[in-house]
Amino acid sequence: MEYLKIRYIDTNKIGTLEDVGLPLKKNQKIVVEDEEKGEDIVEVLGYSKEPPKNELKPRFVRIATKKDINLFNKNLRESKKALEICKEKVKEHKLDMHLLKAYIPLNRKKVFFYYLAQQRVDFRALVRDLAKIFKRRIEMRQVGVRDAVQMKGWIGRCMRETCCSQFVETFQSISLNDITEQNLPLSPSKFTGPCGRLVCCMAFERENYIVKFLFPEPGTKLCYNKQEVTLLEVDPIRELVVIEYEENGKKVELSIKDLLPQGFERAIEHCRSCGGCCRRGVYEEATEHEIVGSLTE
Repeated sequence: MEYLKIRYIDTNKIGTLEDVGLPLKKNQKIVVEDEEKGEDIVEVLGYSKEPPKNELKPRFVRIATKKDINLFNKNLRESKKALEICKEKVKEHKLDMHLLKAYIPLNRKKVFFYYLAQQRVDFRALVRDLAKIFKRRIEMRQVGVRDAVQMKGWIGRCMRETCCSQFVETFQSISLNDITEQNLPLSPSKFTGPCGRLVCCMAFERENYIVKFLFPEPGTKLCYNKQEVTLLEVDPIRELVVIEYEENGKKVELSIKDLLPQGFERAIEHCRSCGGCCRRGVYEEATEHEIVGSLTE
């Protein structure tokens, strides 16, 4: 079954459509409907055989008409003005929140305001003021720092646009275990993105290091060719292991296949199917070593 991937204009998140019934092209604008926003315009990314990875599954309504596009552009202009008004009101009410974006969907029934905040914000008085000004229902949406970077776009440490603002459908939890498994120096500050969290791209590399799950921890004593050796390092990228002979302290590089039993590839496939959860354990999205993003400043 083919799925149609779409991008929401306000949050930059990716959704999935099923059974569209029409041939659609990349970058084409279409109208979809969901319970949250009603009818709204989204951008077509293309067809995919991958099933949905998140809960964003709206219903296809129609290809966007010229009237739809004109109304959409009008809403964008009004959204920018609404953001400035809301910023002034936030200052007036002395609320500890950082506004990111205002958005008016195609049906114009609501105005969405996305914001960052370190703590829960009592914005009831703010909403009352905004409702009087815009004569519409006001939706205040608190987002996380990763969602904020996805929404606004940013340049990562690789000097390219962040993965989350380009193609990531759902955020995976990243921990310090990913750094150690991928033989990276244990310096979390070097592997944090603009959101202040450990970079998402480490999750893309996990499969390349699954073979490490078949080996014991470095420093473990092993028997190789009837001699006692110490496992020093496993390098999945080069498909090598480094061992040290106890007798003379000689260090030797061996192929991974030299230390694993015949048919180990089947075990690799099993680890790949579960992501190595039994070895890695449960990941937590944030750790005490991660840095709070500067977006909240």
